[in-house]
Amino acid sequence: MRCFVEPARWSSGEIELAGEEAHHLRTVLRGKIGQNIEVFDGRGRAASAEIVSLERHAARVRILQQTHEPRPALALVLVLGMPREQKLDLVVQKATELGVARILPVQADHAVMQVRRDNEESKRERWQRIALNAAKQCGAAWLPEIGPVQELEACLVALPGPVTSLVCSLEPDAHPLRETLQAVRAGQPKTLAVLVGPEGDFSARERAVARNAGARPVSLGSRVLRSETAAIYILSVLTYEFGL
Repeated sequence: MRCFVEPARWSSGEIELAGEEAHHLRTVLRGKIGQNIEVFDGRGRAASAEIVSLERHAARVRILQQTHEPRPALALVLVLGMPREQKLDLVVQKATELGVARILPVQADHAVMQVRRDNEESKRERWQRIALNAAKQCGAAWLPEIGPVQELEACLVALPGPVTSLVCSLEPDAHPLRETLQAVRAGQPKTLAVLVGPEGDFSARERAVARNAGARPVSLGSRVLRSETAAIYILSVLTYEFGL
C-alpha cells in the first residue's frame, strides 16, 4: 500500500491524509487501523507508517522510519508535441514509470489535439493525477513536473541551462541514436531534453526552431513509429543508457 503526502503536509510524527488519498486508503486499499503502509511526497522522501485512525474523509498515519532518495544525477526532460488525448495519457504514465523529471507538452503545428485556454488547467490536473497514480504503482520516489501547454519556441527558451537536447527526426540527415548517445555521454550532461513530435511530426518550421536551439536530430531506425511509441522507446533507451 502506498499513499501520497504533499510535501507541505509532511511531518516526522503523525500525518493526516485527506480527500482522495484518505478515500483511496479506506475504500480502495481497504486499509485497517494498525496496518503498515508506505507514504511518499514525490520529492524523494518516503516512510513506512502505521495507520492510527480511519474516518470517512480523513485518515492519520504515524511515521515509523523515513528514507530519502536523492534526485538522479541526470534530469530527463520530455518535450512532447501533443498527440491525441488517450495517447498523451499513456505517455505521461509511462514517462513517470521511466523516471522522467519533467514533461513539457507543446502545441505543435501538426498536433491533432488542441487545448483551449479555458480547459488547460483541468487537463494539466488530469495529467498530474495520471503521473501520481503511476508513481504509486511503480514505487517512484520523485514525481515529474508537468509544465503548461506552450508553443515549441517558448518551451525551448524556458528550459533551464545548460541543456543537451535531442529531437527525434525522420529527416535523411538525422544521426543514428546509438552514435549520438556516445557523444552525449562524453559530455556528461546534467539535463537531457528529448523532443518528440505529434502524429504529424514537427513541421519544417518547428524542426528549424529545434535545430537553432541546439537540438541534435536523431533517427530511431528505419521504421516510422507512432508518436507515443517513439516517446516511450527513446525514454526507455535513455533510462537504460544512463542508468536512471
